[in-house]
Amino acid sequence: MIRDPILVVDDDEALRATLVEALESLPVEIDTAAGGAEGVQRLKDRDYAVVVTDLVMRDADGFAVLAAAKARHEPCRVIMLTGHGSREVAVEAMQKGATYYIEKPVDLKELRTKVAKCLEEHRRDLRYEDMRSQLDKSYGIQGIIGQDPKILRVIEVVRQIAPTAASVLVLGPSGTGKELVARAIHNLSPRRANPFVALNCGGLAEGTIESELFGHVRGAYTGAVADREGKFEYANGGTLFLDEVGEMPPGTQIKLLRVLEDREVSRMGANKPRKVDVRVIAATNADLAARVKSGEFREDLFYRLKVVTLELPPLRERRGDIKLLVEHFLRHFGGVHGKDVESIDRDALVALVNYDWPGNVRELRNAVESMVVRARGNILTRQDLPPEIWAPSPADHDAWLFLGGKTAEEVEKQHIRVSLELNGGNRVRAARAMGISERTLYRKIKEYGLE
Repeated sequence: MIRDPILVVDDDEALRATLVEALESLPVEIDTAAGGAEGVQRLKDRDYAVVVTDLVMRDADGFAVLAAAKARHEPCRVIMLTGHGSREVAVEAMQKGATYYIEKPVDLKELRTKVAKCLEEHRRDLRYEDMRSQLDKSYGIQGIIGQDPKILRVIEVVRQIAPTAASVLVLGPSGTGKELVARAIHNLSPRRANPFVALNCGGLAEGTIESELFGHVRGAYTGAVADREGKFEYANGGTLFLDEVGEMPPGTQIKLLRVLEDREVSRMGANKPRKVDVRVIAATNADLAARVKSGEFREDLFYRLKVVTLELPPLRERRGDIKLLVEHFLRHFGGVHGKDVESIDRDALVALVNYDWPGNVRELRNAVESMVVRARGNILTRQDLPPEIWAPSPADHDAWLFLGGKTAEEVEKQHIRVSLELNGGNRVRAARAMGISERTLYRKIKEYGLE
């Protein structure tokens, strides 16, 4: 059995011995310190899973022990023992990073319960950090998760091109993580200390997008009541990410090409250009080569943007990465929504792997958030899956029995009811949590009489 190291710090010898005796029944290895100064010294030499420390001690107080514990090993949990009536000080300790405080006289049963909980949380943190470390070491870039050869190739190219100033064109279906890749390039580049600015070019009128990109001076058009810098000026020294660049109006394409070639920008209504140093990363889910042939996109701009081209695969072509992505999203959304969800069972994971994911990683992210929000326990099952991903069929006999013989319609109705309850009846948030459109949710509410 693995025995986690914990440290008990108290300058009262009798209480210290009582605390140690109370904790010996747990799977721990206990070190002690006869005061705050000794506790701080011990924390310089070893990582502890949990530190139990008195708040008021003669040589150094519990705050000094807390600071030393967090400085040495951030995942360390600290339980502060406080005197009766010291609630304000205890709250301060929590604000500085303590996990729990216990008022004296110490309830030993409560102490054991809280230490056991701290050990469980510490182990979970270590497992996650180990997974994150292995991903970063093996696959390279925090935020881009995967071990499929196609995604590994993307990461390799990102590392190669990040230190340069080359323009990059990122291709791939919606939801594959094009902006994530753009941010990774920026964060690994010498420009990382300067702004990363994103602009979605889709659906913007020519005048609007030009004002957004290049800025304008007062009076340049009706409603321009003051000078305004555009995204190029704001991103000076950094990176400008142009999403859905294939939707850019033809007139704006000409002006963008000029900025890329001359490295200077003129605000709308102004005559004097301004020098800019901006790296441009463009992205699209459209076939830009086909748009060039049809005359919808300028050929010279196309080649100016695609100095380097990265193509992101749809999620259905990298199904082996789904487990890694699910684990990552479970951890994230468990924290966001305050849900203690530890893992996902095999049947639910199989269903996720078998689904085709037309919305790619973004859809998977939304689906996992929906599952976490509606989770009935700390392990996700098929019962927690959004209905559009899985519904019972004759081949799913075991799952059918697990659901108590309910029909697919009954399961879906229950999912919708629970999602609405968890989101306070807000249909917009409920639809987002379930990973479906508001229109679909409204139709289902009416169909199932949940109005």
